[in-house]
Amino acid sequence: MRESPDRPVAVRATAFRGSSRWRRRPLRFVGYDALLPDGSVRFDVDLAAAMPAHPADASTRDTNVHDRCPEVGAGPWVDGFGRAVDGPEDGGPPLSARRRARPTDLPGRRPSAKVGRRWRTGFGVAALGLGALLVIGPLRDTPVGFLGVVSAFAGLAALAGLVPRAKRWW
Repeated sequence: MRESPDRPVAVRATAFRGSSRWRRRPLRFVGYDALLPDGSVRFDVDLAAAMPAHPADASTRDTNVHDRCPEVGAGPWVDGFGRAVDGPEDGGPPLSARRRARPTDLPGRRPSAKVGRRWRTGFGVAALGLGALLVIGPLRDTPVGFLGVVSAFAGLAALAGLVPRAKRWW
């Protein structure tokens, strides 16, 4: 099979530190670089679009690209089959040019549980309050009263999910 001049022969992940846009929390960002057949490098490419493959091959490639990437810096070049290959050692553009990259969800890294708990608590309290207001209020004998019951149960379910499993009473 002939290689197309615009289809990369290898990709690599380059990790760097940055801050989130809204909360200004430190995050690890990853950008992808593509090595073209003529030896030139294209920076900040979409990994799936740069090297399209069957799902099994793409999974192997993605896993190898991410597993070999250091915490900060450029990882080795990985071909379409997930093998490390030789390539230029250029680190790419500076951090300011890569700020548009997305944060990664690497295997083994889970988002903070506190964020989910806050949203669930807020939703549960709001739904329970709205449900109580609709059930007790003057519209309780209308279809709105039924929506109040549904809202109250949704709020209770959200708040019940916050109780640790070992201490549940049911």
